[in-house]
Amino acid sequence: MNSLRRFSLLCSLAIAAALIAGQFGAFHPLADSFSHLRLHLLVLAIPFLLALLVTRAWISALFLTTVIVVSAGSLGQLFGGSMLSEDRPQGAGHLRVLSLNMNHNHAKIEQVAAYIAEIKPDVITLQEAAVEQPGLTKRLKETYPHQVICPYRGAVGIAVLSRTAFTGTGCLEDHRLAWATVSGGGRDTTVASLHLRWPFPLPQAAQIEALAAIWDQLDTPLIITGDFNAAPWSHAVQKIAADSGTRVVPGLRRSFTWGDNWLGDLMALPIDHALISPTLKVGGAALGPHVSSDHLPLIVDIETGAL
Repeated sequence: MNSLRRFSLLCSLAIAAALIAGQFGAFHPLADSFSHLRLHLLVLAIPFLLALLVTRAWISALFLTTVIVVSAGSLGQLFGGSMLSEDRPQGAGHLRVLSLNMNHNHAKIEQVAAYIAEIKPDVITLQEAAVEQPGLTKRLKETYPHQVICPYRGAVGIAVLSRTAFTGTGCLEDHRLAWATVSGGGRDTTVASLHLRWPFPLPQAAQIEALAAIWDQLDTPLIITGDFNAAPWSHAVQKIAADSGTRVVPGLRRSFTWGDNWLGDLMALPIDHALISPTLKVGGAALGPHVSSDHLPLIVDIETGAL
């Protein structure tokens, strides 16, 4: 019993320390790195809490319970999301955006293209996609003739593809950002494709700081989609939302699966997101199936003329 108690105490303290550290992402990016695993740490904390209760470590159990409750309360972005409608509205005032990380061009083009044909998005944002022919962008050229493609590492880049013409485009290769303004419902909407770098110790925080001066230059209303390499409740995502004047589309969507297998699905992380201006309304959001990438496609329906 004493051995179980000591082991439970050590493990629960380590988990609690990681959960607490994740609340201080605004002070240092190292702390924010812990926040991305908050959901997994909460699940991991439960059996150790039960072990503390069984071994009658009451004070430690109370402490861990407090940390669990506070940490769970910070996951507000998980709630309030709506699913995609099977009979989504068509035409003016409605925009379906599909975002997908192509896994350094390793995703199978035909499989991805078949899924896009099934979902029929109006705009597609890609990350880690081929910027040289042949690639998915060429495969989709007939259906999505309007394309802005920005390389940022050799033949890999980000892109925005649309059925309708752009009224403006932009590209920041150093910051892994591409955007295009599309017309819909009598108003223009800017759709951006973003690929953040990995969290600390890699320079994700520096990239976010550099992007802060960019958002005001983009036409609004604004839709930002892509691979953020950060959880929706993290300081990283919340800072981008604050800097760009957008809000995170709510809902738990564990999009990075580490591969098409049960272990990858079990350990999946919610790091692909959509952020929208307050003048836009979400019609629904969901993840698609595995389409040969380690990321699942993110589909968001937006009512551009709702508010």
